[in-house]
Amino acid sequence: MKVGEVMNPKVITAAPEQRICDIIEILQENGITGVPVVEGTDVVGMISKKDILPLVASFDVDYETLDKIKQTCNYHVRDYMQREVISVPPVEPIEACAMKMINNNINRLPVMEGGRLVGIVTRGDILKALASCSCCEI
Repeated sequence: MKVGEVMNPKVITAAPEQRICDIIEILQENGITGVPVVEGTDVVGMISKKDILPLVASFDVDYETLDKIKQTCNYHVRDYMQREVISVPPVEPIEACAMKMINNNINRLPVMEGGRLVGIVTRGDILKALASCSCCEI
């Protein structure tokens, strides 16, 4: 089975200049944990809850510190995104894709074809595909 068969072709993206508070809202509204960061047609990074969590988790949640949480609106994606982007082509076997995720401790990979973002594949997508495919071996 190939990545192109299990990927989601409807990719939600972020821009480097977007505010972190807007990304938090996008992640919550869409029930996702991360997105590719796109500048023009180039994928220039990835931003996830894991990158954002240190901005808000270090605050004590009381009325005095709620202002600090609101300050995430002053932070931008470009300052917290992961700049090293590991991607896969749609023709890559899902087993190889799974190994990339495991070896790099990442949960999602942008799917690129001809230098263009054509989808995203998550650990959940891979797991669902493997669970329904008795012919796959890892």
